[in-house]
Amino acid sequence: MAPETWFGRVRSLDVRLLAGAAATLLLIIGVMWVVPTTPSSNNFTFDTARRGISDARAIELSKPVEGNIVDGSDMDFYRIDPLQSSYRLDVHMMNGSAKLVPGLRIFDATKSLIQDKTLEYVRKPGADIDCSFLAESNITYYVQVFSQRNTTGRYTLTVTVRQP
Repeated sequence: MAPETWFGRVRSLDVRLLAGAAATLLLIIGVMWVVPTTPSSNNFTFDTARRGISDARAIELSKPVEGNIVDGSDMDFYRIDPLQSSYRLDVHMMNGSAKLVPGLRIFDATKSLIQDKTLEYVRKPGADIDCSFLAESNITYYVQVFSQRNTTGRYTLTVTVRQP
């Protein structure tokens, strides 16, 4: 025999259905309560795309540039403008954090990988990275600095010309 009253019908429903409906209501009420009281609730914007190789910052030779990796998906790109003749370039990344496990890659103008200094070379937090490569004349090169193992921290990057 089916329950005749409203309360009887509710009691005969599956408990999981009631729990799901109650959780949904609590979530909606919680969001409606919290979001309008946040400091930036009136000017919400989505994060812009992270910088890529096409947005690389120009770096001057022999001039240190400071950077910061803020999360595990963050990466910084730097552009080395073409030189008039072929030189050997030395890239030095000085780690400014005891937690950052850095990675460094060098690309040419066609975005082909020239060097890769990742976990095979850099395994411990706080390590610096040094590498060297022969830069051909009239070719732009890119340096990518990133973190490994979802680490964060500050660094200083310096690219110098090694005289023959």
